[in-house]
Amino acid sequence: MTKVRLSRNFICTLFGVAMTIFSWYSGPWAWPAWPALGMIALLKTSFADLSYGGKVALQVVLITINIAAWAIAARIVWAIAQRLTARRRPPAV
Repeated sequence: MTKVRLSRNFICTLFGVAMTIFSWYSGPWAWPAWPALGMIALLKTSFADLSYGGKVALQVVLITINIAAWAIAARIVWAIAQRLTARRRPPAV
C-alpha cells in the first residue's frame, strides 16, 4: 500500500471547498459566505437584473472567490501554527 502525501495548499483548498459547501447549508448563518457576500456588496448590482448567463457566471465567480478566500485564510493559520510550534535548533557552537 502506497502512502500519498497531500500538499498543504491542496489541503487548504479542500478546506475552502468544505467551507463553501457549509455556507450553502448553514441555515441562518451568513459568516461562512462572507467573501462572496462582500463581493456582491462591492458590485452594487442586482442579481435579479442579470440574464441567465450572467447569473451563472456570477455564481461561478462567487464560488471561486469564496473557496480562494477560505483557502488563503487556512494557509495563513497553518503557517502561523507551524511557526509557533516549530522546534528551535540550539545555536551552533
